[in-house]
Amino acid sequence: MSYDTEARLSTALQGIAGDRPYAPDLDQIESRGRKLRHRRLAWRATAGTTFAAAIAAVAVVTTGTGTQAPAPNLAAPKPAATSSVTTENAPLVKLVGYLTTAPQPEGDATLVLRDQVYTDGLKVAVWDLFADNGDLYFAKTRGALPAQVKGKHARGGEDEAGRKKAVAAAEYAAKGDLNEARRRMALAYVTDPKTAPTLEAPGAKPSIDADIAAKLKATGQDASTVGNRTDNWVWENSMDALKAGAGSPTVRAGVVRLLGQMPEVTVTQGTLDGQPVITLAAGALISGGGTDSLTINADTGLLIKYVSDSVGVTVNYTVTRVTLADVAEGRF
Repeated sequence: MSYDTEARLSTALQGIAGDRPYAPDLDQIESRGRKLRHRRLAWRATAGTTFAAAIAAVAVVTTGTGTQAPAPNLAAPKPAATSSVTTENAPLVKLVGYLTTAPQPEGDATLVLRDQVYTDGLKVAVWDLFADNGDLYFAKTRGALPAQVKGKHARGGEDEAGRKKAVAAAEYAAKGDLNEARRRMALAYVTDPKTAPTLEAPGAKPSIDADIAAKLKATGQDASTVGNRTDNWVWENSMDALKAGAGSPTVRAGVVRLLGQMPEVTVTQGTLDGQPVITLAAGALISGGGTDSLTINADTGLLIKYVSDSVGVTVNYTVTRVTLADVAEGRF
């Protein structure tokens, strides 16, 4: 398939960064990337299969003999002596079971280091500080964060409301109805409900009308390349929720449930740097081009790595819990 997202993002990146030696505003780039991916899928979308179709929920199974107070840095649960989980998505079920019963960690904010490498060789490391009240502080260096917090320079912008809605959708998805949670996550960034598209059930193939068939033919594609736009939006918006709500076990549980219900998402267990991990991969029918993969800690659900072929970037994450007061004083 022919996609122009990487080229357009590269142009956007160069336009934002220019010849400056410091990091460009990655929030702008991510926002443009999300809009490009959504726009790319939008022209192929039709009413198709309705969202009213039944959605199979990932069962919540609690493993182990109980919960324990997590360490300030988001500790993992104790190993379970036995487990009756035998489903195909057993790693996700086990993780959701722990996260939905885990108490909230200490602190009132989550510090996220994004260490990013783009396919053109550009390397960018930036810091996000997500307060539990929804505020976001951003800095190109760790040392610049205290002034941002002390000066109450929380970032707004056109994506602020959508980011908060995505986090709220993930929180709801942890234990709520997945039909409704999927709807909320898919539409998190839709500003006008009157323009909201018809939603599709997980994995459902949109119907191809004459107009879309003609467009596919003109671009050298066929019906097999038409993906589920709702799956795309849920995947993309869930990544935002998982980052912004990285410190919340409830948010992590909700994202895992939402991603686990999409049949196009593959689940693989493994290890990375000595820690057990789960990798969830979305192919072109979800990402809109190439494979996008998310790697999380198998015991805690914490973000570790995101690799996007559709954008052309690898992001390594370091997540820690802090307090806003400590950050403002440089004690973190």
